[in-house]
Amino acid sequence: MKIFQKIGTLFGAILLASTLVLSSFNGAYAEELPDYRLQLSPARQDVGNLKPGETFTGTIKVQNTGKNPFNYRMSISPYTVIDEMYTQDYDQSNQYTDIVEWIEFSKETGSLEPNTQDEITFTIKVPADVPAGGQYAILMAEIVNDENTNQSSGVAAIRRVGMLLYSNVYGSTRKTGSIIENKVPSILFNPPVTATSIVENTGNTHATAQYILQVYPLFGNEEVYTNEEDPAELTILPETRRYNSVEWPNAPHLGIFRVKQTVKIWDQTSTVEKIVFLCPIWFLFIILLLIFLVIFWIFTRVRNRHQERR
Repeated sequence: MKIFQKIGTLFGAILLASTLVLSSFNGAYAEELPDYRLQLSPARQDVGNLKPGETFTGTIKVQNTGKNPFNYRMSISPYTVIDEMYTQDYDQSNQYTDIVEWIEFSKETGSLEPNTQDEITFTIKVPADVPAGGQYAILMAEIVNDENTNQSSGVAAIRRVGMLLYSNVYGSTRKTGSIIENKVPSILFNPPVTATSIVENTGNTHATAQYILQVYPLFGNEEVYTNEEDPAELTILPETRRYNSVEWPNAPHLGIFRVKQTVKIWDQTSTVEKIVFLCPIWFLFIILLLIFLVIFWIFTRVRNRHQERR
């Protein structure tokens, strides 16, 4: 009887494990193939220098990577940011978004079956009298057949996606910037180790800021971690400031290290190096308690000696 009970228990465990594996597989498959998924390729395009009076032609691919067909519509919006965290805004216009008025699509609407794509040509007609400097827009595609996107299925459709378009009108450009803030913490209670910075682009065209993080032991020059071979890089739009953080992802919970962050924009470089103490708060409490006990012991010994002398 015990043998049959063990066999039954083993069979039940195998059945439960199989059910869990199949359900997780089905869930992953559902995530990989939603009912509606719209994609643009590429997600970003830098067309480089545009000469006043010239015409530039580029392409963009609209893709249906979901299970159902849909109709789509193309549109163009200005691309700006509204704070140091680089919150994107597609409504506000300024002198760096005039390009929105210069772009035309080869077609503005279309239909796509699953696993198909349309290649759309966009033409930029640059006016002859525009000033030099950066110009930025976002080219968008949007699903428009709402009757087919049934949200009751529990699968969210990506309704609108965009491609960031960077460009620069040829001429006298101002390439200047500054590093407003470059900080490395001194004490951390939990990993990761994170260095922060704020970079300002004071020029009239976009710039690439570079962030290098290097970690050394307290004594020694052999790097524990570095992203020097593949530094973090961010685009900074003209006349904006951008906050950024770079982290050492696999930092231990306890240790003392020398951490150095180097930030670069144009010809400006800022380097900050600090000794960073990684210490869990409970360990810090124990250290403080031990220090208190040592001080209390010394105070008690001194007081006892004074009493003995009397």
